[in-house]
Amino acid sequence: MRLLVRTASKQELRRVERKLTHELEGVGAPLRNVLNASITSGVDALSELLDEEGQASWLRDPVGYNSLDDTPLKDMEGQSIRYSTAAKRYLEHGDEPEVTDLLRRFIEGCIPAPRATEFQYWSVSTGTYGNTRFPRRFCVSVGKMEVFVLSADKKRGGELFGHVNVRASVLDQLTDVDSFLEDHPTVQLSESPYDDAGSDAVRLDIDGLEAMTKLMSDRRVVAAAGALVLDLMRKHFCVYTRYHCPQLVERVYPELRRRPAESPTEAGSAPDLAVELPASSAQSVMDEPGTFDEIEDLGDVEIYWIVSPGPKSSNRNQVSDFFTRSEWRMDPNPRYESKVADMRPGERIAVRTRRNVVEQVPFDRRGHAVSVMDFHLRGVVTHNPGDGCSVQVKWEKPTERPSRFYLYTSQDTVWPLASGFQFVWDQLIDFAFFGGEQDIDRFRNAPFWLDRFGD
Repeated sequence: MRLLVRTASKQELRRVERKLTHELEGVGAPLRNVLNASITSGVDALSELLDEEGQASWLRDPVGYNSLDDTPLKDMEGQSIRYSTAAKRYLEHGDEPEVTDLLRRFIEGCIPAPRATEFQYWSVSTGTYGNTRFPRRFCVSVGKMEVFVLSADKKRGGELFGHVNVRASVLDQLTDVDSFLEDHPTVQLSESPYDDAGSDAVRLDIDGLEAMTKLMSDRRVVAAAGALVLDLMRKHFCVYTRYHCPQLVERVYPELRRRPAESPTEAGSAPDLAVELPASSAQSVMDEPGTFDEIEDLGDVEIYWIVSPGPKSSNRNQVSDFFTRSEWRMDPNPRYESKVADMRPGERIAVRTRRNVVEQVPFDRRGHAVSVMDFHLRGVVTHNPGDGCSVQVKWEKPTERPSRFYLYTSQDTVWPLASGFQFVWDQLIDFAFFGGEQDIDRFRNAPFWLDRFGD
């Protein structure tokens, strides 16, 4: 036998890997893959809280098992402060009791030991997509995927609609398509787009709070959703804890109070996914009052992503490629993969290149080269496949000439910024994402640049 080697792009290799993984799953081969595989053999991240016997007991009777759990709610003061505004808006809706009851059905019926696994294995957010037509009432995330989502349609008077991801094989065992559609005539079934779920997953979409409540009262759906959640928890921890809103869990369990934290994870701190500071902090370059220790005590955190294209010499992952394919992509890099995994649908993203220039500088550079960033594309993340190196993006039409930002730059491939913390971040966010003007005089007269470019 002779093996022939041919050149292939990373995207093509990933497609082949996904296809082969699904084919091997189809013949029952045990797989150690985390992405693309429905079940990861030899890995059980949930075992430290729930052993095999406990997991089996939960699968047999999820609601009964969870009702016997006396675990108190974890203390998450910092997380609660961060999302206090979002929680307040959630409570202001007239149908909040019915929406919370729907959330309770899912948490109690589909999540193993929900109070013990909260934050570390699953999270629930509210208020995301707030500036779009479809703001979300809540989104429950497990592992690297959204498993249960309820949204509103502003153009239809705030009518609610949602979807739940379930194990296809479990649903198939419990019912046939005709009888299921007879019970839920408005439900739509489609392939789940998440690599984390593997091939054995289906997404159920339905309109209306009443119809969604009926769907989540169906023991077949509850069992299929719970099976998927358990498999995801076995794979790894939840990567979306940054958006967890503890107040929604408190509404689900109004009779319980949160206890003091016993570990950083329980306290609502997720170091690997936290907002990171740029290498040269705004404090050092602008010399403004306040410290970054105050970040945890501020309001809702809104993240903006500044990213780079690939090197021109590589002839891949270029700006034109991103726009044509409606995506942003980098070569796998452990330094940035956790950041890419943390990108959420609805967040803004911009592509820039960094370089030093000596021409066409709008101030006296006094013989010094000036660091600049040229912004080529901006858009909104529409989907994160969880591969740690790409996201799908709805890009705005690029301008003929890139916009240029002076002095405060970074060449990090992935650079997250948060609004409302420091002047330099707010300036850069306004410039890169909303077409604002840079206050160049303030930057060049800041302590970091004063000797070279100041008045």
